[in-house]
Amino acid sequence: MTETSTRTLTSADEIASFLEQRFGQMEASSPFKTGETVRIADRAGLPSDLGVGDVALMLLDVPGAWSHVLLLTATGMPIVVQIASGNLAKRVPAEAAGA
Repeated sequence: MTETSTRTLTSADEIASFLEQRFGQMEASSPFKTGETVRIADRAGLPSDLGVGDVALMLLDVPGAWSHVLLLTATGMPIVVQIASGNLAKRVPAEAAGA
């Protein structure tokens, strides 16, 4: 069974509150947190000159869809791109992996 409801947002304050609440829900359900470094586990659809070292910094993860990440280009330029969330994984720093 699926229940649905309708909610009318009539003011800028109501819209802002709704968006803040929705963002909090997305953030809470994400396996990645804003500011966390992640590993690019699958480069499908990602040009070879993006994501040097297969490392990115999570800016926003929309669970089940796309993530916005900060990564480096081959020339060393930081750039924000969208990448499929399923192509990312938790990153284990090299020193922790060797311990």
